Amino acid sequence: MKTPYSFARWAVVAATVVGASAPAAAQTTVYEFGQLLSGNGAPTDLSFATLSATVSGDNVLFTLDAYGLDQFDGTQPFLGALAVDGDKVGSVTDVVGDAPVSLVNGGGPGGGWEFRFDFTDGRERLLDDEVVSWTWLGGAGHFSSFAAHVQGINYLDGGTTSAWYTTAQAVPEPATYAMFLAGMALLGMSAKRRRAQIRG
Repeated sequence: MKTPYSFARWAVVAATVVGASAPAAAQTTVYEFGQLLSGNGAPTDLSFATLSATVSGDNVLFTLDAYGLDQFDGTQPFLGALAVDGDKVGSVTDVVGDAPVSLVNGGGPGGGWEFRFDFTDGRERLLDDEVVSWTWLGGAGHFSSFAAHVQGINYLDGGTTSAWYTTAQAVPEPATYAMFLAGMALLGMSAKRRRAQIRG
């Protein structure tokens, strides 16, 4: 008699079955910013913005929501840029919301990240309780992590007027979990049928 799969094996098989049987659909992941990378004196752990990334075909639709910048000291904190660990390819289009978006070289703490999306042009910037969405043409598969640049802050102890923050663990949208659970249920029914055939 065959031994049943371990849970870990079930999970891998379920993900494979669901991925193989489901049509290619847009996948959305939500990143929450709040872990300090650089900026002496700035808060080390503070939730202030989320980034939703939806991969569809070759493109990525981003939505950046700044909802907690008022927690920082300073006259008018704003999100100036989003540094990306990845490849600078494609272009930006379909910008909608409260700030401009441009694709430029460099960024991140120490300038060592490959490129960034800028949200300021000298007149406009992404402020607290503001949202901006844009499409990165050709960006699918060309990014791995992000860092948000909070500017307009003031922490005199560290001489800090800006700080870089990275994301906590990415959270898949509920649809991802639903697909996984559906695959698990299918595999469970299939295994039950197999056991019944072996006994019978």
